[in-house]
Amino acid sequence: MDAARFERIYAQSSDPWGYCTSAYEREKYADTLAALPAGPIGTVLELGCSIGVFTEQLAARSERVVALDFAPRALALARERVAGLANVELLQASFPDQAPTGRWDVVVCSEVLYYLDKESLLAATLWLAEQLQSGASVVAVSWRGKGTEEPLQGDEAHDLLVDELARWHVLDARRSGYRLDRFDGDAR
Repeated sequence: MDAARFERIYAQSSDPWGYCTSAYEREKYADTLAALPAGPIGTVLELGCSIGVFTEQLAARSERVVALDFAPRALALARERVAGLANVELLQASFPDQAPTGRWDVVVCSEVLYYLDKESLLAATLWLAEQLQSGASVVAVSWRGKGTEEPLQGDEAHDLLVDELARWHVLDARRSGYRLDRFDGDAR
């Protein structure tokens, strides 16, 4: 992934993908929240938080949210959005090579996996497998359209994830615009 590309995108618009206004995003967020484990959630790691719209929603369901993005402008906008939420921590980091350490109850990969090349996605899958072995749940959601600059399509990324993490796969929810998969880790 090219952080400079995303910096340019966020310099042109504070909401370049319509996270605050898009019906697609509202539906995807509702489905993603519904796919989370039932009941209160302890600690969530959100990979690729962008401007923090979904981060804010996760915070309402979780004791603690650690959200990361590699684009400084996106994080600045996310900081403004979640400034009043004491249970949210934002980190500038790239996934998977700078994934934070910790014990996660849930890891959310929303609209981030298809930006990884195959080698990075395989490294990410190994990292996610470690989280699943420690008892975390992983929720992944990706756009199913054909991009012009992304190394993979959403379905390709999810197919690889499902192949590598098959023993934990518990939900395959495909919509016309996005694909959502959930994996539940080993009992703690």
